[in-house]
Amino acid sequence: MAAGCSLATCPCGLSSCVSPDCEMAGLQLASFGRLLMLSVFLLNIPLHHGIEFDPYRSLGVGKSATQAEIKKAYKQLAREWHPDKNKDPKAEDQFIQIIKAYEILSNEERRSNFDKYGNADGQPGNLQHPQHHFRSFQKYDSFFFDDSFFQFQFNSARDSFDDKYLLHFSQYMTQVVPDSYKKPYLIKVTSDWCFSCIHIEPIWKEMVQEFEPLGLGIGVIDSGYERRLLAHLGVYQHPAIVGVINGRVTFFKNTVIREHLRQFVENLLPSNPLEQVTNRNYIRFLSAWEQDNKPRALIFHQKSAVPMLYKLIAFQFRDYVKFGSVETGTEMTEEILARYSISGSTSTMMIFKENVDKPADIIQAKGLRKQIIDEFISANKFLLAPRLTNQKHFEYLCPLKQYRHQKRYCVLLIIREKDGLQAAYRSFVSFASVNTQESLRFVYIYPERQPAFVNALLPPTLRNSPTPHIVTLQQSSTPGKVFFKLLVIEWNGNEDDKMQLFNELNQLTGIGGHAFLSHDVVLPELNDEFAPMFLLRWLYAMTDYASQIWESGFTQNWREMMPLISLLFSVVFILFGAFVIQAFGEPNDVESRSDSEKEEEPATDKIQEASKKQQINITRNSRSPEQSFVEVTELTYINYTSNLVRLMPGNINVLVVVTDATKNALIQKFAYEVYPVTWNKSLHFSFLNLSKHHGWLADLLEFAQDPARISSVQDESCHDQNYIGYVLALNGHRKYFCLFKPELCNGTENSSTQNGLEPTEGGNGPGEGAPAMETNSPHQARRSSNSSVKRTKQLLNRLNLWMDRLLEGILQRYYVPCWPELH
Repeated sequence: MAAGCSLATCPCGLSSCVSPDCEMAGLQLASFGRLLMLSVFLLNIPLHHGIEFDPYRSLGVGKSATQAEIKKAYKQLAREWHPDKNKDPKAEDQFIQIIKAYEILSNEERRSNFDKYGNADGQPGNLQHPQHHFRSFQKYDSFFFDDSFFQFQFNSARDSFDDKYLLHFSQYMTQVVPDSYKKPYLIKVTSDWCFSCIHIEPIWKEMVQEFEPLGLGIGVIDSGYERRLLAHLGVYQHPAIVGVINGRVTFFKNTVIREHLRQFVENLLPSNPLEQVTNRNYIRFLSAWEQDNKPRALIFHQKSAVPMLYKLIAFQFRDYVKFGSVETGTEMTEEILARYSISGSTSTMMIFKENVDKPADIIQAKGLRKQIIDEFISANKFLLAPRLTNQKHFEYLCPLKQYRHQKRYCVLLIIREKDGLQAAYRSFVSFASVNTQESLRFVYIYPERQPAFVNALLPPTLRNSPTPHIVTLQQSSTPGKVFFKLLVIEWNGNEDDKMQLFNELNQLTGIGGHAFLSHDVVLPELNDEFAPMFLLRWLYAMTDYASQIWESGFTQNWREMMPLISLLFSVVFILFGAFVIQAFGEPNDVESRSDSEKEEEPATDKIQEASKKQQINITRNSRSPEQSFVEVTELTYINYTSNLVRLMPGNINVLVVVTDATKNALIQKFAYEVYPVTWNKSLHFSFLNLSKHHGWLADLLEFAQDPARISSVQDESCHDQNYIGYVLALNGHRKYFCLFKPELCNGTENSSTQNGLEPTEGGNGPGEGAPAMETNSPHQARRSSNSSVKRTKQLLNRLNLWMDRLLEGILQRYYVPCWPELH
């Protein structure tokens, strides 16, 4: 301590010491005191651990309390001590203890660990659970790192009313999804302590109480526990309401009011579950059972709008019965009411089968309930003698034999489709309507539509018989295997046939019925006669998939769709970039040769010209292999615009003039001469076939706006003005060209001067004279081919020097008003 500020010289203590030294000493002593207090606090942490934390006492329940009692106590205490409602200074600490206690006791494993070891982690040792001595750190940990704990702190609006509707992932996949093909489901997503969920609770309860008795499925998902199910559904917020029908999820997006929810449920159902039946169409509606093999149900109601109960019933039994709605009290249905003696004041439902004049069954009551309607429809799901149209109907109408002495038989009429529902069939239906034993089921089948099934039951001699047959069969416990017997070989429907069938069936249902079926066979599965075509099924699936992506992906699950959207945009961007590069890059077109031109070419030229794009390989030791070629493209009417007329500014197309006979030799020599300047990316190299486009070159030279004539008298006498070996440097943008004439056409001095080059010493140079382009006979052509190729290549001697002058910009330019058309 400083000498000028000691306790002896400061009788009033540190507070009376006002000198700088004493003030500094006081600060040092105060810092030391704080460090000492912090050390004592840290050393005394175990003392805080000695405070016992008892979750049972925190919730006020005994150790034998059930989960329902624990949850009830937790909800009451949480409401009482919530910091937003209770202003007591201890409310926050008490609320945290309540939540921690419920977190332990609601989990059976953690509760058992606490009962055994005194802590929820299952670690033996100290039986006293540490309390929140670092309160702020524990609060931070629970609020931000423990998601399930976070959900409990701020949301507690789920009422016990919802407990019986709670759904889990496995329950949703195994029960709700398969059941959604029979009835739609309305599912609410909520969470504990979700104050926004409180506002929709009264409306939700009313809707559940209204729609559940009608047959609507109800479900509740707790977002605090069912994260996997929410991710499967694509729900990322609560409260939320979704509908599930036919395995598809639809999201409710409007304000939660009764009208909107009713409309949402109606929109889940198909647009026309019931057909509107009036005096005009009721005969057609009732007679249509012949086409779809379904009974008809007429529902009579007084309201103009079809009640929701009937819509849900029609959706549930849509695979078996066709429903029609008849609105009573209007002139459009008076004929129907009078014909069937229906009272307009009573709810009525009638089932029609094969007879449209008389209902097969009828039910009347002032208030038809769903359970009564379900039993009524289930007892009339099929016609008196339905047609076997798919395997599902066969297994339902002719069930498997469950035990040894079970008597359930199918009486099968095999009748040709061309005979239709004529006398033989109607007699069979009449017989079935009289013999309504529970052990017998009458069905018929068309052999044209189910040939494999019918051929397995009939002997070969009867498979092509035009007369109907009757077979009795019973399914065994082995899937697909049946016991059967051919009862009536020829069924005409007369009284003798009926008596014979009656006797056979009496014998079958008697004591020795099992032995009566003397044959057995394994039947193939029936074809689904009403299944749509493959193309239609594919279109339906694609439409359904697209609508599902739009509904659940782009409008609701946009977070999951972001990677796909990003991929699509990336692909579009890459394609657009490739299009821009292709449009503004160097053209690389290939001209299609006509058949007449190909016939004129020699066989060797056809092989060499598989593509008009020529890549001439040049062997030079001074260049790398990937740089040892010159790309020479033929100038045609296809690429004429891109390679010349609209050539980018600053670019020059260097063109050599050839014929069919001199093309190979001249292009090789041309590539050799221009190779040193291929480093210049503004130069493009092409060749012009004089055999095809002689007129274009003549027009171009004629258009040249220069006082000096391009062609002289000597030129015109040389090669009959065929311009072989001419080289033109064409500037498409500025409309001018520079011209290189062959060395051997004129005297060396004259041609060199016109090309802008210095004359050579030695006259005309080697190979004087024009090359022989044509020969008198094939024998002479073969003998002089080597010398002719050599003379042809000499036409482009000193072209490399001319290219240097071109790059220096000192060559003469010939301007043209416009580029002539290339045909």
